[in-house]
Amino acid sequence: MFALSLESPASHPVAEGGNQVKLGLALSGGTFRGTAHIGVLEALHEAGIKPDMVAGTSAGSVVAALYAHGLSPATIRKIALNFKGRDLIDWTTSTFDILKLLTLLPFQYFGLNKDWTRLLPQGLIRGTNFERYLNQLFTLPAAHAKIPLFITTVDIVTAESIIFTDPLFSRGYELGNWLFLPMLDKGACVRASCSLPGLFTPRVIDGRSLVDGAVRMNIPAEVLVHAGCDKVIVVDLHETEMKNVTEPPKTFLDMFMRGVDIMQNEIIALQLMDENVFALQPMIKGVGFTSFDKIEYCIELGRQEALNKMAALKKYLK
Repeated sequence: MFALSLESPASHPVAEGGNQVKLGLALSGGTFRGTAHIGVLEALHEAGIKPDMVAGTSAGSVVAALYAHGLSPATIRKIALNFKGRDLIDWTTSTFDILKLLTLLPFQYFGLNKDWTRLLPQGLIRGTNFERYLNQLFTLPAAHAKIPLFITTVDIVTAESIIFTDPLFSRGYELGNWLFLPMLDKGACVRASCSLPGLFTPRVIDGRSLVDGAVRMNIPAEVLVHAGCDKVIVVDLHETEMKNVTEPPKTFLDMFMRGVDIMQNEIIALQLMDENVFALQPMIKGVGFTSFDKIEYCIELGRQEALNKMAALKKYLK
């Protein structure tokens, strides 16, 4: 079993026998809904609750990485509110390529061109600009001590969960169908964790084509348990999607994501049954891939969810 020997940066309950309880924070994926994680962090810090380590998947990996780097929740909020996502989009397919594909469609229909799909890209967005932006953020000065970080991705070829963590705490080893590797390029690892298959091109790291960690592990709570956490706070943004849908999806992206949510539902429900996990599940409506104007709304809903459950959370931690 994976174990870390770490000095805790925060004051936490002491278990029977005098051993300090290690607290983990697991942040799920959820596109722009992931900014709700920031509001949760704000509420936790105001209550004096600071995790010893953090794990993130997809959108959750961005917030997890910034927090583990040492940035304060207030700074992460400022970064989110100034996020210029549209400026970071680098399309893999030009207008000319689209016209060329449309021209080939009639040939495909009549069976004259059977290999036209080879012209399609692996994803619509390269992700290079986003990765460069992330690495710029990781140069910002830290406000608190850095803590261990775990970022989940999936090898699209082998179907393994590839979990990156700080080089200081990982030398590379396997645990079941998980492979732990040192995080040598934080921006690349976070970009890989956010690379929704079909939308982003995979991020190749050490010869592996890596995609969104949510494909296999939307809530990385179990990673923190294996890392030695006695208690884990989970911020689950999946539940909001399962309960708030009242009409058919409007676009192919909405349709695709709805299918993914349904497929993941039972797996996530099993993850949250663990008695050592405390789940925060903010209900966020009407937020999708292009909801740049709803970031503050998501932050506030995450904050409110944590405040509403603070009494129960403190009881859980005791």
